Amino acid sequence: MSIGWEPSMETGAPLLDGRHRALVERADALVATIEAGGDRSTVERALVAFGDYSVRHFSAEEDCHLRGVCPALAWNGTARAELIEIMAGFRRSFERGGASPKLADDLASELSGWVARYIPGPMTALPCVTTQM
Repeated sequence: MSIGWEPSMETGAPLLDGRHRALVERADALVATIEAGGDRSTVERALVAFGDYSVRHFSAEEDCHLRGVCPALAWNGTARAELIEIMAGFRRSFERGGASPKLADDLASELSGWVARYIPGPMTALPCVTTQM
């Protein structure tokens, strides 16, 4: 089950859209690795790639020059906290039972829900998104 990037996710800010697309692509790669029954080290590499990119993604958005006055920063904090919770749950399940089609489906479902809630999110209404990013 793929999350997939859709044009409806675009904010109109090419840099931000590229970052969001890369985040979704890494999530899809992680899910595909699990679906394929990848061994522990292969899944770990995909998990690290997704995690590392997630950290860079949120760090870049939080480095906005409007820190402290931008309503999107609170939204980003909420999104990041929820993503961490999803991935921590995935990690526990993976460590208990390894890669499985059910684990892949569960993770894809959780990440699809997260994407639907947070990408693009309210940032599309903020002028700084289209002019600063």
